[in-house]
Amino acid sequence: MTGVAGEGERPRPRYGEYATPEEVAAARGPLPVEPTDPVSRLAAPISTAASLRAANAAAPPPPLPIGVRPPRPANNLITVLLLVVGIWNTATSVPSYLDLGPALTQGLELAGYGDVEFGAAAHTAGIVLLVISCVLLLAAAAGSLQLMRMGRRSIWVPVAAAALYLIASLIVMSVVVANTPAVADLLHNQ
Repeated sequence: MTGVAGEGERPRPRYGEYATPEEVAAARGPLPVEPTDPVSRLAAPISTAASLRAANAAAPPPPLPIGVRPPRPANNLITVLLLVVGIWNTATSVPSYLDLGPALTQGLELAGYGDVEFGAAAHTAGIVLLVISCVLLLAAAAGSLQLMRMGRRSIWVPVAAAALYLIASLIVMSVVVANTPAVADLLHNQ
């Protein structure tokens, strides 16, 4: 009588439900023997190595430590691109920062406002803007990298650094305009 239990017999095990360890081992068949010496391990059949890889691939990934989130590839890419734009902008603006007075004079001439001489305030303002730009860029890079390592959103860091730079440059340029009477007269007459 296969598959049907008689009066005194217990039902045949299905899928290991009632099987004893010996019955499970018999149903499973002989286990493959893992080679122990290095040469035999290198010469192991591919099917054994493939089955080990498949067993490892089927296992779920280990959980992340507490406080660490999975990486955000789009966030990281956009953050790095924003930082690269900031580095490029700062690097290409260094000559203008170091010679801000003549750069502003040339800008006003090109705009058709005539020849205006900026004093020492423009030179000092250029150096201040260069320092502010470098400090904000370094802080944005450090903060972004830290947030990216933790798996958190970091896009806002370079955006906030750019906003702070714009505010600082407006303040510094207002001081330059206030300390250059020719520009104040030019703005008053227009």
